[in-house]
Amino acid sequence: MSDIIKTIKIKTSRDFKDEPINLRCDGVRDGAVELTLNEQNGNYSAAPIPADAEGGIITAIVTLPAGEHTLTVREAGSIKPGVTITEVAGDDRIDIKYGDTRFTSYVYTKSLPKPYLGPILTPDGTSYTRLDFTTTEHPHHRSVFFGVGDVTLEGTDIKNIDFWNEPQMRGIQTHEGIEKIVCGAARSSFTVASKWRANDGRPVMDAECTYTFYNQGADCRFIDIELTFKASYGTVTFGKTKEAGPLGVRLADQLRGDRGGYIENSYGARGEVECWGRSANFCVCGGEANGHMLGIAVFDNEKNERYPTSWHVRDYGLFAANNLYFKGGLKIDEGQSLTYRYRLVFFEGKPDDRNIRIRERFLAYVNPPRVLK
Repeated sequence: MSDIIKTIKIKTSRDFKDEPINLRCDGVRDGAVELTLNEQNGNYSAAPIPADAEGGIITAIVTLPAGEHTLTVREAGSIKPGVTITEVAGDDRIDIKYGDTRFTSYVYTKSLPKPYLGPILTPDGTSYTRLDFTTTEHPHHRSVFFGVGDVTLEGTDIKNIDFWNEPQMRGIQTHEGIEKIVCGAARSSFTVASKWRANDGRPVMDAECTYTFYNQGADCRFIDIELTFKASYGTVTFGKTKEAGPLGVRLADQLRGDRGGYIENSYGARGEVECWGRSANFCVCGGEANGHMLGIAVFDNEKNERYPTSWHVRDYGLFAANNLYFKGGLKIDEGQSLTYRYRLVFFEGKPDDRNIRIRERFLAYVNPPRVLK
């Protein structure tokens, strides 16, 4: 058995099931580590937990009861990544797989005005999201994407550029490079850079986005998104626009509210009438597809501007976090940046199923374990 690096005592305020946790562990070297739960509990495994260490932070996927726990940290040998992320050379995409099964892809082809993440797939190939290149109904809604429909670069003639819809004089989000790919036992991620440009190619602002995936079971999988806009070319104004997120998700047609699906928010409101335009900590949509229930939840983050966000969520399948229309536009001063963080949850079942518990998942997201001294 490897040498012990450290013992960490933590306290969880609620039961955790297949949840990612991040623990400060000074002195640990970057790389693979193992955690061992010291106490015994008949309902929870004491088997070593594969984990990743980076920058003094340990990430692991844990199932724990509420209460205090002691974890022993040991160095580990080579561990097979739980999620593999691979650039597909010459195909303008990054593939994300669990084992040999594709979960999703990040696509940045120049033939489209903006990149997208999609489709998001169950192990049997059923898609949570719509990815339809022939539709004439909101064709710019491609799976998971970013957009703002009214962007102005102050002091220039670049005004009211539409990065959400795709009219003839639309804005363009150009892929500038893959900055980082990391594949670990518990967590894998990639970071991409882009420029948001006017239709003539002039840059309006820079963007960087990190997508993080966790080694979780197929019944409930997270994608954490961290998107940063930087006003590198002058002060940028986002207008008061309904055509915005910046995060947009388009549900698969089978999950639409007007085709038997559901929409709910963190306060218990249901349906488009009760949820559209309302502020909430999270929103969840879903329905039946190919004989089983599927759902998508989006968690807002307390660090986001004007949290909790308002929701631009429609029965026809649009699912977007939008403060700009409901709370007004904003400015990013020259040289400054604005970051948005979200957790997307893709699950098989219903939001209140025992193995899903969307409300509990959100509370675990905003109330991580405390490290005890």
